[in-house]
Amino acid sequence: VLSPAARASREVRGELRTVLDENKPVVSVLYRECRIPRQLRLIQHVDFTSSGPDDETLLEQVLRALGVSIPETSEVSETSEVLPSPPTRQPFEPETILIPAGEFLMGSDPSVYKHAQNDEQPQHTPYLPDYYLAKMPVTNAQYVVFVQATGRAEPKHWKGGKPPGDKGNHPVVNVSWHDAISYCHWLSEVAGKSYYLPSEAEWEKGARGTDGRVYPWGSVSDKSRLNVDKGSLRGLASLVVSAAIGTTAVGQYSPRGDSPYGLLDMAGNVWEWCSSLYQDYPYDPDDGREDLEVEGGRVLRGGSWNLNLSDARCACRGRGYPGARDSSFGFRVAASPGSP
Repeated sequence: VLSPAARASREVRGELRTVLDENKPVVSVLYRECRIPRQLRLIQHVDFTSSGPDDETLLEQVLRALGVSIPETSEVSETSEVLPSPPTRQPFEPETILIPAGEFLMGSDPSVYKHAQNDEQPQHTPYLPDYYLAKMPVTNAQYVVFVQATGRAEPKHWKGGKPPGDKGNHPVVNVSWHDAISYCHWLSEVAGKSYYLPSEAEWEKGARGTDGRVYPWGSVSDKSRLNVDKGSLRGLASLVVSAAIGTTAVGQYSPRGDSPYGLLDMAGNVWEWCSSLYQDYPYDPDDGREDLEVEGGRVLRGGSWNLNLSDARCACRGRGYPGARDSSFGFRVAASPGSP
């Protein structure tokens, strides 16, 4: 089903690649005016962009193409179908917040922000469909369920398969991009919903909203709203005791540090892995940067406890090797509409 939202959806792009790779039949339905993907341009489509008296005929055309038998009117039951109740949220599942569809300002304009980095330019306005973003990064308490269920290697600073006893509500760290992807696959399977690692565009929109602000709370620098510059540590002794992991509990800086959508810890605390390959702007989800099978550096966002305030700007882009595990690397999950 073709529309601007479908064009921008990573799930739709992935489905299309799978369908074409497996040589499955394709029926194209143009639901809203949009640029038709090049793989489908030579395939005839059914045009629903203008509603009218022929809609029922067009619908029958689609159903026949799908091999669906069309019952006579008398065969249609008048009894309403009882739909199953939506699945309940597991205790370890994240609370998610809807990020509404639309354009937003991505990157930095050096005429507005003089310290804009080259890799944040040009500033541009991508369109994103509806999606959900976890209210907070994945915590140790959530990640330990995954480790115990799958046998995946625990973060190197854990002892006996468990995180430090007082850090259950801290973001999990020392996790690689591959660990984060595996967690999303596992969570989707056990929860019966579509969870994934957000793209850097999805992450940035969630952090700053649509108005191009510098930080989640606005454009005024304020270290009291986030954990940077080892803000959670109290001298060298604390640094030793914490094994150089200076995270703070998620939400400790809420609500003063929240994003426009109410997301927590989008600045500071931990760098958060994104799905995207680190490539030049403008951001284009169709140029291969969202291919999870391609080798290359992946984007990190949000800054961390051991860096400065500038690294925690919404537009700041970090880069990490997918296999790297660091005491400042964590992640949060995203979800497709209808999943939470």
